[in-house]
Amino acid sequence: MARFHGFGAPFGPLLAALALLVLPAAAVAAGASRAQERAALEFLVAVASGSPQAVADALHPDELHRLRTGIAARLQADAASGDHTVQRRIFGEASNLADIERLTDANFFAALAGRLRYPARLFTKVDGLEAVRDGDKLAHVVVRGSQPEGRGKTRVVTMVTLLPYGKEWKAAVPSEIEAQIEDLLDGRDAAGGLLPRRVAGAPGAAAAPAAANTPEIRRLLADAARALTAGHCDVYYGEYMSPGFRRVTSASALGTLVRGCERSESLREMLVATLRIVGDSPPQFSQAGARASYDLAGRGLPYDHFVLERLGDRWYIAE
Repeated sequence: MARFHGFGAPFGPLLAALALLVLPAAAVAAGASRAQERAALEFLVAVASGSPQAVADALHPDELHRLRTGIAARLQADAASGDHTVQRRIFGEASNLADIERLTDANFFAALAGRLRYPARLFTKVDGLEAVRDGDKLAHVVVRGSQPEGRGKTRVVTMVTLLPYGKEWKAAVPSEIEAQIEDLLDGRDAAGGLLPRRVAGAPGAAAAPAAANTPEIRRLLADAARALTAGHCDVYYGEYMSPGFRRVTSASALGTLVRGCERSESLREMLVATLRIVGDSPPQFSQAGARASYDLAGRGLPYDHFVLERLGDRWYIAE
């Protein structure tokens, strides 16, 4: 599963290869077939691409469906008791269970993928070393992958678990990902390990403190949220949206936005949730401090960015 925002624990393949030394007697080893090599390469290339859709295409459809229905059942059971902790942990604090339930298997996986980490290395070719059958369907295929020219000469040994797919094979959800999903559902921190760190500046240098919202920004966000909560969408779009936004938006389009806001309680709730999340998020200031941008990726909103701008002494919602 991938990110996709950075699959990155490096030791899974080595542990998988070592595990072959202690397989139970019921597991049967045999050489990997060409079809298994193709499926393994498809999955590894998809993970390295960073594309949730590519990884979803490489996974067996039955696995995607099992993943979605299992997690959705847990979310529904929690919601019935008034508990949305797991939903917010996985899909963000602004997520909506009804919207989650409407996701396709592939889209559900894409929404989940940003919470997962998995080794990602690009291969141009893999050679199957061994295929170990596990039960009636699963096959753990150990391959040695060749990297693209210029990316190093080391041929890396890794393992991909496969399921039959007609006359071909498709990847199963890796057991490491299954374990990470259990951690998410149960609120555990991921298992320890040597993970890459983002370091700013010279080694040992202290990280710069994150910027904070100014009192003026907090006042804008609070006033705009109050207008929406009271159902005053005309005030929200007329007073708190940037004059630049209103200038490039026709009167008819602006009227459509206002009416849509007035008619949809869920839209107003989503806008209020956005303002609350922005209020608790660190801004990235630019244009001499007159523009504040916010990264909202993974917060359960239909957009990843939010921007405020200052005109004179007053802040507005820019987009």
